[in-house]
Amino acid sequence: MAKRDIFDDMAAFAHPLPSSPTQAPPPEGFDETVKELLEQREDYAANLRAASDAEDIDPLLAEIHKVRHQREHYDRLLRQLVAYGREFVGPRPYPLAMLASAAGLGSHSSARTFYSEKDITDVAATTGAKPQRNA
Repeated sequence: MAKRDIFDDMAAFAHPLPSSPTQAPPPEGFDETVKELLEQREDYAANLRAASDAEDIDPLLAEIHKVRHQREHYDRLLRQLVAYGREFVGPRPYPLAMLASAAGLGSHSSARTFYSEKDITDVAATTGAKPQRNA
């Protein structure tokens, strides 16, 4: 059995191939999409190898670290978007049930406590808008 190449495997996680033509937009571009993804995988693996050689990093741990930071970014963004919909949109805010459903929170009451005052402050700083309750 051939030894797995961890760099190629990390590239496969970062650039997964569609399993069928219906997953490649547009379906008639399936072959071209696969070709582009394979090229992206090669580049990704080469860059990961170079970084690993230069900095003596473990490629799996580096990928986990990177994805964790991406998840934290998107978790923060999701909280800010819910805060925006509830605190900044007027004349009436989005209903809690609608925001909870869109955010995958389960119940409308969870949307009420999903974001914090810091998220409201961050939305105001990002958009320049003022919360409707303070407008």
